[in-house]
Amino acid sequence: MKLALISLAKDDLDGNGPIALLPLFAGTLLDLQIQAAQQLGCEKFIFLCPVTHGALLQKIDAMKQQGLDAEYVRSPSDLVQYATDQDHIIYFADGILPNDEIVDQLSGTPKELLFTVLQAEEYQEFERIDLNQRWLGIVSLNAARLVAMIDIPDEWEIGSALLRTAVQADCPRAIISDRRMGAGAIAHIQSEVSAAQFTRRKLRDMPAKKDNFLNRFLLRPLVKRSLPMLWTKKAAPQYLQIFTLLAGLSGIGAAAFGYSVASLSLLFFGSVAQFVRASMVHFASAEKGRDWTSSALDGIVATGVAILLLRASNPMTLVPNLVIFALLLAHLLLLRTGSGEIRLALIKPDLRLVLLILLLTAIPGPIAYGIYAAALYSGLSLVLDRFFAKNSPKN
Repeated sequence: MKLALISLAKDDLDGNGPIALLPLFAGTLLDLQIQAAQQLGCEKFIFLCPVTHGALLQKIDAMKQQGLDAEYVRSPSDLVQYATDQDHIIYFADGILPNDEIVDQLSGTPKELLFTVLQAEEYQEFERIDLNQRWLGIVSLNAARLVAMIDIPDEWEIGSALLRTAVQADCPRAIISDRRMGAGAIAHIQSEVSAAQFTRRKLRDMPAKKDNFLNRFLLRPLVKRSLPMLWTKKAAPQYLQIFTLLAGLSGIGAAAFGYSVASLSLLFFGSVAQFVRASMVHFASAEKGRDWTSSALDGIVATGVAILLLRASNPMTLVPNLVIFALLLAHLLLLRTGSGEIRLALIKPDLRLVLLILLLTAIPGPIAYGIYAAALYSGLSLVLDRFFAKNSPKN
């Protein structure tokens, strides 16, 4: 069995408490370390904390309620009782967070591995192993080697003790290159300042290459500015979810009374709120499942637009309008469920862009014009994408 050993032994440089409890994204650094350990396949979580902290106890209780095996220890001698010779330990030092590449490297069959970097001036904060290498704060070790730590004095730092044990056992070393370090292979967070720098880097690297022009040039820059403030409010995702649903349902109500501009405005801003919430969930430490709010919003928007179309149609135009509306829905569904390789991603329509088209055309004229314009736009983008896909060179 794989055991994750996560250190909360050091306080941040500002003296506010353990480094692992620094706030990041929708939770703390500890949440991200636990998420990384889960991706590694760890089945038990042990937290090294010489001084008991209420936040850690609350986290352990929450993990146990989720069915996870979590404990905390105060010293190396306490650690031995939680591991057997058949177990395998993966240790994260204070403030250390591996990227996905290292997580993949440690996944699968347990193996002993010591992560290091070649000696250089910019790596002075990492512990020296010898004249040539420094330790990056991550080690994968057979739990049987913990026997050598039973007599270690309690005041000794367990990370350094594990390092010495691994070096004496001649554990294989994985040397991380300067290029990988520069790309963020290891995040070394020690203070609120370094936590803020890490947050800005993650926001900068948010995936955007498949966004259309509305998301890429307007909504996503606004989201990146607002997320650090929203992350400080733990209930922000719930509030955004409530606003999304209330705005959508209010949009249906406005549509029932024939207020097309008000209805489409509410549906559009509800969709924007869902986009912000989805960006927050992208960084959340919890396992990501299917977002029922997004599916519910799709149904609400389709209902609201259908009501507006029914009210704006007469017996002569009702059937043609409904056919074009159904064609628009089919285009959007095909674009959403199709291949992720979109050549013309910059013009790819989505729910927000279609609602914006409907809103802009509903101000001067009937909504039917917007339905026809949106269907033409989505159909044209679909045809162009298939055309370029067909004529692109095969690898």
